[in-house]
Amino acid sequence: MMTDFETQPVLFIPDIHFSSFQRHPFSTDDGEESSSMKRLPFNEEEFGSPPNKMARAEEPKKVLLYVRKETEEVFDALMLKNPTLKGLVEAISEKYELPLDKVGKVYKKCKKGILVHMDDNIIKHYSNEDTFQITMEELGGMYKLTLTEI
Repeated sequence: MMTDFETQPVLFIPDIHFSSFQRHPFSTDDGEESSSMKRLPFNEEEFGSPPNKMARAEEPKKVLLYVRKETEEVFDALMLKNPTLKGLVEAISEKYELPLDKVGKVYKKCKKGILVHMDDNIIKHYSNEDTFQITMEELGGMYKLTLTEI
């Protein structure tokens, strides 16, 4: 049990790491001198100013989709460099050698059979390795693309 309530506790902090701490003698009530630590005001030269933080430029996440034509058993991998409708059309155009300017409407057919116009919002929510069956119909020189969820 500690019964000594008169001796001043001392915290040891090496001067090497904390040069703004300095030992100062002080007098106790009964006239004895002790040593204690006293914190001097913050000195900016000692620590330097914090470096300015650079905002991280977030790269749009890439999305990998697996698509196959109705007549095929094997899937093709489509890497969407940008998870947008434009990114999807570019990947399909590159994979299936369709002229980019000949791609018209792009649709998504859900498992429930609902046909939806594709937009950036739908594509942004795709997960990596989602699977689709793709149909490409030519109508008046333009291609209509339909991705059906599998």
